[in-house]
Amino acid sequence: MLRFTSSLFSITITCLFIISSCKPAKRIEIADKKYLKRAPYDAIIVPGYPYVTDNYPYGSERNKILLNTRIYWAKELYEKGIAKNIIFSGAATHTPFVEGCIMKMVADSLGIPGEHTFIEDKALHSYQNAIYGKRLAKKLGFKKIAVATDPFQFAYMTYLLNIFTPGMPILTFKPERMAEFIKPLPHIDANDAYVENFVPVD
Repeated sequence: MLRFTSSLFSITITCLFIISSCKPAKRIEIADKKYLKRAPYDAIIVPGYPYVTDNYPYGSERNKILLNTRIYWAKELYEKGIAKNIIFSGAATHTPFVEGCIMKMVADSLGIPGEHTFIEDKALHSYQNAIYGKRLAKKLGFKKIAVATDPFQFAYMTYLLNIFTPGMPILTFKPERMAEFIKPLPHIDANDAYVENFVPVD
């Protein structure tokens, strides 16, 4: 298996984003036709994103909405019956909150039944979300598995999946729908996901 350092991973992601930026709308349309017809999925894996607070800011204003977007997209897939279960994947990376834990707490607060949401809390990078999420899904007995994310991550994630989890479907939505998912998150007690002596990922 390929092994990535944080710096090498960042360089790889940058290259993949440049390569994959060509005709993203067309690629999303092709993915929709290819993967949505395979639904329902036993589980979808939703990659985490750093949880931002006043004390722990991270990223640009646009980036701050990606956590919200991925959760609300997962909720739509669950409510439409496209996904039977949701695995939220992500460790504490750039802020001291376990991303998978935060996302499950929010999803449960939004009314998604807790018995259908699960936490993978070891992944530090996008490719690890897929690898570790798939590993947990198999352990839970799920067979039909897909990744679900926003169109920005989709732009490079398809290439990572081809390398690390070949054949795994990826579900996203057209970029013009972004505004539909930019909604506030319900209040949660983030202390339950807080990591003491946190060291950010490089």
